[in-house]
Amino acid sequence: MKHTIISPTGCCRSVVPIHWQILCLTVLLLIPAPVFSEDAKDREHSMQSMDHRTMDHGMMDHQKKSVTPGEEYRLEPAPMDHGDHGGKPDSLFRTRGAHDTMGQEKPQAGGEALLARGRNIYLHMCVFCHGEDGNGGGAAVEYLYPWPRDFRKGIFKFRSTPTGSLPRDEDLYRTIIKGVPGTSMPAWGDAVSPEDTWALINLIKSFSPRFEKEKPLASVEPGVAPAATAELVARGKKLFTEQKCVDCHGAKGAGDGKFSDSLMDAWKHSVFVHDITDPNALKSGHRAEDLFRTLSTGLDGTPMRAYSDLPVDDRWALVHYIRSIFKRKFKKAEFETDLYALPVGVELDTDVNSPVWKGIQSTDLVLRPLSARRGAVETINVAAIHNGEQLAVRLRWEDPTHDAFSELTSDIFRDGSAVQFALGSVTLHTHGHNEPFFGMGNRNKPVNIWHWKAGLEETMEAEDELEYAGGGVDMDALIYGGIMSNPVARLNATKENAVEELNAEGFGTITPQPADNQNVEGYGEWKDGVWTVVFLRDMAKTGKWDIDFNRSDSALVAFAVWDGVKEDRNGRKVISVWQRLNLVRK
Repeated sequence: MKHTIISPTGCCRSVVPIHWQILCLTVLLLIPAPVFSEDAKDREHSMQSMDHRTMDHGMMDHQKKSVTPGEEYRLEPAPMDHGDHGGKPDSLFRTRGAHDTMGQEKPQAGGEALLARGRNIYLHMCVFCHGEDGNGGGAAVEYLYPWPRDFRKGIFKFRSTPTGSLPRDEDLYRTIIKGVPGTSMPAWGDAVSPEDTWALINLIKSFSPRFEKEKPLASVEPGVAPAATAELVARGKKLFTEQKCVDCHGAKGAGDGKFSDSLMDAWKHSVFVHDITDPNALKSGHRAEDLFRTLSTGLDGTPMRAYSDLPVDDRWALVHYIRSIFKRKFKKAEFETDLYALPVGVELDTDVNSPVWKGIQSTDLVLRPLSARRGAVETINVAAIHNGEQLAVRLRWEDPTHDAFSELTSDIFRDGSAVQFALGSVTLHTHGHNEPFFGMGNRNKPVNIWHWKAGLEETMEAEDELEYAGGGVDMDALIYGGIMSNPVARLNATKENAVEELNAEGFGTITPQPADNQNVEGYGEWKDGVWTVVFLRDMAKTGKWDIDFNRSDSALVAFAVWDGVKEDRNGRKVISVWQRLNLVRK
């Protein structure tokens, strides 16, 4: 479904008869003004009129003026009837994050306006993975495993309906706002309003003719869950073997069954079997009712069949057994939130153990793996401070293995982390909706990236020692080409900092800044299974492609982590979506 828009500039390139010019002018005058985007002056006025969240040191104030997200998507005035959405006030229906009723209220009117609204949101948020026509082949697809859903066949894994049935609208709603744990699909609940979500559902359904020809069947009702007794858990364990769940999921649920490496889906793509002992990796939810739904409906398009042939009590037995083998706790963390850089009255450095960090507020953020893996880094802890002249960002994450550069193992995959900032005056899911794609930006929406790799500090120290031992002559460089000049061991372009500063405008465009503009310092320490990394930079920018922290609005920031033991490098990593970094003034 492609649309061609002929701009006035394009029209001027050809000779147009005068009667056609008059006709075009007449049509333009007759079209209602809301169809067109606001001009640059209006946009500037809108941006200046926005209130930004502020916080006094030691006290949060999250109040701000109400902003209707996605206003630019509306092609006709919003109805004033407050009874159109199941009794929910219209203002809440249009408020980002207001999903308490989980999509049970629907807009009464659809048509071209809702479809156009959904397409604009889709092109801004979804097209990079799912493709322009919903084929699952967007620009990001070569970095993702499993691949994004191809909507055209109308095959959906996450449903409350029986096998082979289309999903109900509420199922699509749940997937959009909850996301798909263990995959690159974020939870968009905080990013969209109920109205936005219904617009997206309307568009997604337009990709497949099945929705025009078929109606979804009734949802499978779980009923009341029985208590998890020892007898029921034992029954579930027996069924787990009898029903051959072990063939894929493994005897202990670790995802290492005898068929786990040979499974294919309906699109002939390799299937990744997750470790179901980790509730954070259960793609359709970890609650008892979520597991019952998955067992009862199966995951269409995958080898995971429905067990609706089993008695209800047996399905509940399986549910309680699976929950009994959970080895980790479910970690609830923020996907899109406000972070705060707090003011401190001391000089800053990259010391990860500096007392300046004591008592500083930090936030846990959920990370998404671009390439599915077991034992992924799931959350990252973020804190930030500034002294009016410099800004420091501290990252912490759990990693049981220390993977860094070693002179003896120069080809090792290294741990690492990155902080990514959106350049310019951009907003996150508010009026204008002009933030870059969180996956390294996109054309004309550049990002500034600070990339730290484990072991660079030790490497630079090793070079200094070798040069000193050689009486001023770097013998390693003379004989072997040097640690840092070795193309395998070379860690960044600057050879001076533990952090490399880069820019990007989308996949395949990442470019290091010149050596003179490498102004970010950093240091990392691994201790007791936890990495702590501190980034430090002057608040004033020194180059065109630097993020400027001397600003009154919030900066958009995202994070990435590379795990060496998982062979992470380049686009193989775990990432966050955008957050808002607010610099708190004294």
